[in-house]
Amino acid sequence: MNEDTANSKSTTRRAYLKYGSAVVGGGLLAGCTGQSDSGTAETDTSTETTSESGTGSPTETDTSYEVCMEPNGCHTLDTVPEDFLVYHQGPVDMVLSLGQLDGLVAAAFPSTFPTGYFDQLPGISVELDDVTALSEDGTPDKELFYELDVDLHLVGHHPAMEYFEFDETDLAELEENVAPFHGSWMRRPDYTDGHPYYGLYEGLDRYAEVFQTKARGQAFRAIHDDLVGNLTAELPPSEERPSVAYLNTNYWGDGKTVYARDPTVPGYQTKPLRDLGVPEHDAFAGQYPDDSNFIKGDFELLLDVDPEVIVYHAGMNVLRDPEKSFENDILEPLRQDPVAGEVRAIDEGRVYPFHEFEQGPVINLFNTELLSKALYPETFGSPTGMEAPPEEEQLFDRQRVADIIDGDI
Repeated sequence: MNEDTANSKSTTRRAYLKYGSAVVGGGLLAGCTGQSDSGTAETDTSTETTSESGTGSPTETDTSYEVCMEPNGCHTLDTVPEDFLVYHQGPVDMVLSLGQLDGLVAAAFPSTFPTGYFDQLPGISVELDDVTALSEDGTPDKELFYELDVDLHLVGHHPAMEYFEFDETDLAELEENVAPFHGSWMRRPDYTDGHPYYGLYEGLDRYAEVFQTKARGQAFRAIHDDLVGNLTAELPPSEERPSVAYLNTNYWGDGKTVYARDPTVPGYQTKPLRDLGVPEHDAFAGQYPDDSNFIKGDFELLLDVDPEVIVYHAGMNVLRDPEKSFENDILEPLRQDPVAGEVRAIDEGRVYPFHEFEQGPVINLFNTELLSKALYPETFGSPTGMEAPPEEEQLFDRQRVADIIDGDI
């Protein structure tokens, strides 16, 4: 780090320390100063002041701005962070979608991030070889965070305590000496401690505030809404849709334990299911316990509801895992089982790998497209897994997504 950069980071952290304890419930405060994607000021509440000598020479313009994210409140940034770290793949997707690849210093598991989605976008290439892996070799040591010395940790307090084995004292130390922890868990309602819960695009808006790239965030919301609107306009009435089970089986253990997951649970993990109205024809609707987001049972339970389609939780992770085979490890044992093999979806070959563990706006578009093809292949074309579908069967504009990432709004 050169001296100018070090001085800049020290100044930024002094501002963090001054304002970092201000916790504001609800959304972002009005009147923040920032730069748009085009580099022009979106809102400027600063004023020029004259020097004491009365010469009228303006002082330096205040470019600081405030960002807020529950559950850890607000921070004032002097400038847009030049380097930062995140944890899960969903926030990695978010910062990449906002055009911030160059500032990504560390993430939990960069070697397994599904760059194949981005490879399908014209002119977009995501290389994470130089991104430090926080957790691929186990729980990171606190000293690693000092070594990385980022401008901002885009991780909330609760996930940091869960995955880094920190306590509040550790976090306070790192916030004082390195940078704030500014993030929020959005996959599903865990680690939120009763605080407001962000959907995918609400969370993206908060990250866009950090990087002053609100136009990119809004453009992704628009392309998502267009996709969902176009898909749902083609869907049959609810009573004519196939019954769907969103589940996985415990192929790590006995292979005969079924976990049927509730598609109504908030979070980006289930967003494509909710966007396409799957809760209206969920095979297990009305059976989920009040204190859990899944039903644990056996193959007899699955045969009792006899779904027409099974979409497999985190199946895309299995599909991409070089040490696992979706065909051999998931499908074949189901087919060979005398009970499971009688289930309509299994007998008729309608078991589909679905979604990554994590998704931001780019992966969400691909996963929504994939789900629509799995449920309605006669309308939208057959699902192709990680392979790009034929151009005439692509349901959203890949070039438009690439343009947004590049800042060509």
